[in-house]
Amino acid sequence: MPRFEKYHRATTFWESSLSLIELIYISIVRSFRTATGGSFLGFAGLLVQPLILFVMFYLMFEVFGRSPVIRGDFLLFMMTGIFLYRAHIQAVTTLKGASHAMSGMMFYAKTSTLLSILASAINQLYIVVLSIIVIMGTSYLVRGELEVYNPSGMLLPFFLAWASGLAVGLMFMAFSPLAPKFIPMLYQLYRRVQMITSGKMFVANMIPASILPFFTWNPLFHAIDQARGQAFINYVPKKTSMEYPLYFTLAALALGFVVEFALRARQNYGME
Repeated sequence: MPRFEKYHRATTFWESSLSLIELIYISIVRSFRTATGGSFLGFAGLLVQPLILFVMFYLMFEVFGRSPVIRGDFLLFMMTGIFLYRAHIQAVTTLKGASHAMSGMMFYAKTSTLLSILASAINQLYIVVLSIIVIMGTSYLVRGELEVYNPSGMLLPFFLAWASGLAVGLMFMAFSPLAPKFIPMLYQLYRRVQMITSGKMFVANMIPASILPFFTWNPLFHAIDQARGQAFINYVPKKTSMEYPLYFTLAALALGFVVEFALRARQNYGME
């Protein structure tokens, strides 16, 4: 008769840690293959998308002029806006499509919502960072120069743009089972509003005080403006702060996890 081995449950700290690392690795690989379709062309397509967006906005500025930009490298001005915008929007899209408490993948014993979120977030960050390296490296090879005032200072604004996108995407994912028809429409509206209120194509210091409240609610608006303060030696952000996107991210993450935990608890209670 065939023999069946029993499932071994980790009992020590090291066994639990290795098991968690293995699960995270498998989840990241699964998330990456899902995003790329498991092919090189799919992976190359993910890298080409931000390049196409970059070229489109460059041509747009060439047609309509460059008057409302910071005095300095125009390509660097575009990079600080588009890179952070791309990181934020991709984080929202990735987390929105992650497995929530009511999805089929969550019925597997070793799978959890937090694991799905972590795998999706790391996979998305890897693709965004790699696309930034490719675009900046190509720009440096073509032009021969790319001067950034404080490169290390741009890491925190970039991280806040990415993290705030994760927080917003987590809220979309958490509330999707409660309003499956309304949340997709709200998501599309959010993406279109970000095209204007993110401030990726204009300078925050030049916005009139009368319309400034339409922009200051957006954490990405603060992150992009603060990144430009680190990228250009002659630009000092006066209408944004680094604290707002941080507090926004923490509050949105807390709300998203609370709703997700409540849905999972209700689901488990209903199955008993």
